[in-house]
Amino acid sequence: MPTYRTFSFPISVLLRDAKLLHGALVDAVTGPAVARRLSKKNPVAGQPDIVFAPRFETQIQLVENGGIAQSGAFGEIGQMTQEQIEAFAEMERLLSGARRSANLAFPDNDVRLRSEFQVGIHEPADFASEIERAGKVHAACLLHADALDDHGWLDEDTTALGNAIDLLDGGDSEHEAAKDQKKGFTKARNLAADALYKMCLSVQNAARLAHPTARAAKDQATLVARNRFLLDEFPPRDREKPEATTPLPTPPTL
Repeated sequence: MPTYRTFSFPISVLLRDAKLLHGALVDAVTGPAVARRLSKKNPVAGQPDIVFAPRFETQIQLVENGGIAQSGAFGEIGQMTQEQIEAFAEMERLLSGARRSANLAFPDNDVRLRSEFQVGIHEPADFASEIERAGKVHAACLLHADALDDHGWLDEDTTALGNAIDLLDGGDSEHEAAKDQKKGFTKARNLAADALYKMCLSVQNAARLAHPTARAAKDQATLVARNRFLLDEFPPRDREKPEATTPLPTPPTL
């Protein structure tokens, strides 16, 4: 069964900001008031409270390790050559750029962003499906070249994306086991990342309660603490639009 994340920005961004939040949580100045709100009573009588920060750090490491395992699976897909590995990285970079450009070109057209540019679609996570989604984005780039050009996306970027897809496409059935392994890694990492994202939100909720906005206007230390806990920066404001639920109705013809 597909595993969907509850956030749509890259896991690398989640890891970066989670580490910043953990640093603020264990800081001797900004952390104690927040950490106190996150501690839980130990169910074992006479034992100290369960501290949140170590569990938070463990979850960060779990997501990082999942990424390492997933990268290893990429190397097994079809015994990828160095050229193919580089092509995959280039494809991912260009897909991200194409989607950002599409968000700027069509900010109010969720249906087009989702159906043509595959914004917010992460599943299925097997190799063949990723290539298929990339092909749809490439076709959309060709179709909407003029609109994308206004936001920095050039024809040469579309060509480069097509070249990367062509190099990666066409794997045969003998590599299905490696593809399945990668899919398993992706599912596990998505589950771990989703849990980490929720922990980040819990840290920020505790930080808002411990360091309220009203106090920040009068107290520099509170303002610094709010900044350390990324209260105006996380989750990222430029993340991809949420999934469209239903297509817009077709207007009646007169």
